[in-house]
Amino acid sequence: MTGTGEEEFWDIYTKDREKTGRLHRRGDEMKEGEFHIVVHVCIFNSRNQLLIQHRQPFKRGWPNMWDLTAGGSALQGENSRQAAEREVFEEIGLKLDLSDVRADFSIGFDEGFDDYYLLEREVDLSQLCLQEEEVQEVRWADREEVLAMQKQGTMIPYWFLDRLFEVRNMCGAHGNSKRDIKTGFASMDNLTSWMNLVEIVRDGFPGLETEEELDGYKETVIKNIERRSAICALRGNMVVGILLFSVKHNMLACMAVHPDYRRRGIAKDMIGLMLNELDRSREIVVTTFREEDPKGTAPRALYRSLGFRPGELCIEQGYPSQIFVLDEK
Repeated sequence: MTGTGEEEFWDIYTKDREKTGRLHRRGDEMKEGEFHIVVHVCIFNSRNQLLIQHRQPFKRGWPNMWDLTAGGSALQGENSRQAAEREVFEEIGLKLDLSDVRADFSIGFDEGFDDYYLLEREVDLSQLCLQEEEVQEVRWADREEVLAMQKQGTMIPYWFLDRLFEVRNMCGAHGNSKRDIKTGFASMDNLTSWMNLVEIVRDGFPGLETEEELDGYKETVIKNIERRSAICALRGNMVVGILLFSVKHNMLACMAVHPDYRRRGIAKDMIGLMLNELDRSREIVVTTFREEDPKGTAPRALYRSLGFRPGELCIEQGYPSQIFVLDEK
């Protein structure tokens, strides 16, 4: 008995989110210590726009207001994911498979648990079938539009709206593992986190063994930040990738990626940004480990994949190394 017409039943949970085996009929007053599950689905596109819906003026609860993509209470027998799938299909006619997805965050409220799903989908709005009883229209809106609507009093005042787009990026939005990583030129605000990463990876880089050498490297980073030749990859405010380059020498001088963030294409993204700043009519060089050095397996494979070729053997910082060359265009 999951509800027909106005009759709708919810599973009752304890404060520890354990099913009690009892049911609650929608519209009745919930007793103290009884809780139920509510789901909210936020669908973003690759342009970081949120799909929002305009509620009908005759709908109970926030009538005629703009809302997140879809949401509602879990019915009897449904888990959170199943409720999210059903609500999206019922309200806007979009079929989702969330069997391998968890809610990105959950917030407790007086009578239950609000589960939020942050998804990335490219949705053709013309193909949606809106639930006439609940939804007037849908559209894409960016962060600035959503916050302007909230200020105007036409968007439901979720307290976290100003951070939702940032949370979406941090969570990866289920479908793009790189969504939470941003690559750009470093600023002095990034310096402390940059040096924290250097502390983690310094054992793999000759010339950073002593505190004096670290201090000298820090001064080099500062100079490169000032001349706009320092690139970093950020997750939030944490530096997870670093790259220094020299316009004068047309070379990549230093690059590292946090061990927990490797194999996500971060190094390629940083190199791609660097190449836009260097002279492609000249050779571009980088010094890396020699072929027989175990530390060289990953970087040598990366440089080869980007078109660099092995060049001369050399000694750098007293360590046997090899130059790789990207030929001029």
